[in-house]
Amino acid sequence: MSKRKTRKPMSKQAQRARRVNRWLNGLILTARSSTGLDTDGDPILKITHRRQRGAVGDIARADYQHEILNWQHHWQVTVFVECKTSEGDFYKDSTEFEAYGVRLNDLAELVRPELDTIKNKANPNHYKDHGWQAEILPNRRQEKGRAA
Repeated sequence: MSKRKTRKPMSKQAQRARRVNRWLNGLILTARSSTGLDTDGDPILKITHRRQRGAVGDIARADYQHEILNWQHHWQVTVFVECKTSEGDFYKDSTEFEAYGVRLNDLAELVRPELDTIKNKANPNHYKDHGWQAEILPNRRQEKGRAA
């Protein structure tokens, strides 16, 4: 009977990379006009996670701030407008698109035209709030690994 080879322990860098990739998939960033802008003029983003209900925090306090801001991700973006009728009923109009290999800072350029289009379609008398929500999706390599 042959002995099993002992596994070589993962380096600290490999362990961190594995943690980052597991944590980033399913991360949802939400920007609303009602939450305002930060000192740089960028929207204040609320961070939530698909697997963890409730807020994770904001980007300034995120453990993986560098990875969120500077890495290119595969995003599923939902642009929305929230409205309220004179009777007090709320309704939401939204549109979705996907963006491949885009950094968070470059995502705003893709969101802006969609946001303008959906805001123009909304009834100005019912308008309450607008914003966008972006979820980091697994990249193709990770999808293939899970399917195997």
